[in-house]
Amino acid sequence: MLARYVPLAFAFALPLSAAPLAAQSAAPISTCESDALCGRVPRPIGLYVRAVEEDGRYLALEDGSLWEVEISDRATTASWTPADFVNLSWIAAPRENYEYLLTRTGYRDQRAAVRLAGRRPGPGAQE
Repeated sequence: MLARYVPLAFAFALPLSAAPLAAQSAAPISTCESDALCGRVPRPIGLYVRAVEEDGRYLALEDGSLWEVEISDRATTASWTPADFVNLSWIAAPRENYEYLLTRTGYRDQRAAVRLAGRRPGPGAQE
């Protein structure tokens, strides 16, 4: 007989304990989807290459960021030009501390693991 009353008591307890959760979820939750500067590398996630340096060891992008290319990918990036557009994404399983992947748009097989090496002011930027 006791088993008949337990679900009924449990049913009454649920709405009372769920009420504070409903009040808490009314506040907007900030996510990376709504914030362009969220994470270590701000969006946009696609940029033009401004310069290829030291035979593909470094790539300078239009936003002033300078990326060091992982050694096994430098032969690939040595052929990239300042007019190329690249997508920047996160590597789920990074190689050592090369946590990002640059993919040359239109050339799916041309990818390079990179890490942020620094920033430089762009052309026309005031220092």
